[in-house]
Amino acid sequence: MSVGLPVTKQEIDQRSGDMARSFQRMAGDVTTLKSYLDSATEEVLVALGYTPNEVAVLKTSITDLEQLLVKIGYGAEALPAPKDFTAFLRQLWGVGAY
Repeated sequence: MSVGLPVTKQEIDQRSGDMARSFQRMAGDVTTLKSYLDSATEEVLVALGYTPNEVAVLKTSITDLEQLLVKIGYGAEALPAPKDFTAFLRQLWGVGAY
């Protein structure tokens, strides 16, 4: 008798499909937020309660996500050199240490 969930084709198909759809949704969400942040001035974001440093971290993080998920992910841009896309994102993700 095995312990835990059995590995099946159905489970693999479900998980891979869920991840693919998550990627698709996230790319769309990143594009939407990036568009907003590109048009929002620092003053507007500071008025919402961000500090100038937080605005810089937020804008840089979303720009990095756009590069990774949208530009590179969809083949519009090649990564010219290795890059740690989590350098700024780590400041946003809260709990979860990697």
